[in-house]
Amino acid sequence: MEFWRMLQRGGSLNELKKMKKIAILGYGLEGKSLASFFKKRKNAKITILDKARDSKSYLKNLGRFDEVYRSPGVPYRLKEIQEVKKKVLSLTRLFFEEANLRGAKIIGITGSVGKTTTASLLYEILKKGGKKVFLAGNIGINPLSFLNKLDKKSIVVMELSSFQLEDLTRSPEIAILLDIFEEHLDKHASFKEYFSAKSNIARHQKKTDTIIFSGDNSLSKKMAKLSPGKKNPVSVSAGKKMGFRLKYPGEHNYKNAMAAAKAASLFGVSSATIKKTIEKFSGIEHRVEFIRELKGVKYYNNSKATNVGSALGGINSFKERKIVLIGGHNKNLDLTPLVKRLASKDIGGAIFFGEALGELVKIAKKIKFSNFSSAKRLREALEIGSKIAKSGDVVLLSPGTSSFDEFKNYEERGEKFKEWVKKLK
Repeated sequence: MEFWRMLQRGGSLNELKKMKKIAILGYGLEGKSLASFFKKRKNAKITILDKARDSKSYLKNLGRFDEVYRSPGVPYRLKEIQEVKKKVLSLTRLFFEEANLRGAKIIGITGSVGKTTTASLLYEILKKGGKKVFLAGNIGINPLSFLNKLDKKSIVVMELSSFQLEDLTRSPEIAILLDIFEEHLDKHASFKEYFSAKSNIARHQKKTDTIIFSGDNSLSKKMAKLSPGKKNPVSVSAGKKMGFRLKYPGEHNYKNAMAAAKAASLFGVSSATIKKTIEKFSGIEHRVEFIRELKGVKYYNNSKATNVGSALGGINSFKERKIVLIGGHNKNLDLTPLVKRLASKDIGGAIFFGEALGELVKIAKKIKFSNFSSAKRLREALEIGSKIAKSGDVVLLSPGTSSFDEFKNYEERGEKFKEWVKKLK
């Protein structure tokens, strides 16, 4: 039995003494949050193991610890982790158990695209509905920071990545499963592993639980079948029938809004409050974010589109002719569907840039697509795009890749892009 569960139930002194050796693998945001949490607990001897500090030796002799807390950046499939699998836990698992002990309800949200937007929107709806609600998870908020505020009236909206889900043995009472596409194949051994990790949001649900899923995405439907809970599909067409007037572009966002609406209704929020909140919601930074209009050309930042599915979603958000900026560091994803989309009549031109430039050009030549330009870096791509664009066009950064060849993360890429767009004359 885990150390923190013993503390909750008032374990004996002998038990507590036995369960005091705790290893925290990775000292990023989650690692630091875990260290802070356990420092407040008596009889917890904490050891920080981090690759940046301890080099390759940081995973040696994990068997000497009673509990090993793995940060999302440490691959679950590593041999050293699997050898002590029964001892390996995570911040997410810890929080799920602690929240359950306090009687709080968890709404878990995952998918390859739309998680942050849907989580943020649902949080706003529940808050406007007078609920005691908290937002946490992959969105960047540490759930342990508000643990002591939780009670039976609390609702926690959690954005969950594949890395946070892959070792879960408990699913949330309400699961929201958005569109699933290929993603993170640079960190997962295969798409099968990625799919399996995501599936934990559904796999451990009870019959009394509910899963809200994308009914027009085959992988989302397949994953939802693993849940023994109540099935509740959502779709773009159903979202449109609700009559929502969204402030932010993209047909797929009708589906995300519908998912948030259905989840909020399960907690008794009125349809009037749901509709009003959805229509006031203006979207999230770096997600098809409007920057400015210059000489009749509108510029949008979709830097968060780090996979093919989300990049396509950004492109399909507009009916206007589009100049699309594609590129960066590819995460072993198949970029062919993205290049094929650029061959459509509504695309005025594509600019390939960054580390993936060669791969994108190779795909374009293979499918005989020639309406593209090449740039080494994003700023150069923007300059080319702004020269190609005509009045009435949209210039869109929708990269389909990660940012690590040029930037530290997608946020920095988006911020720089906005800065350069605002400097255009």
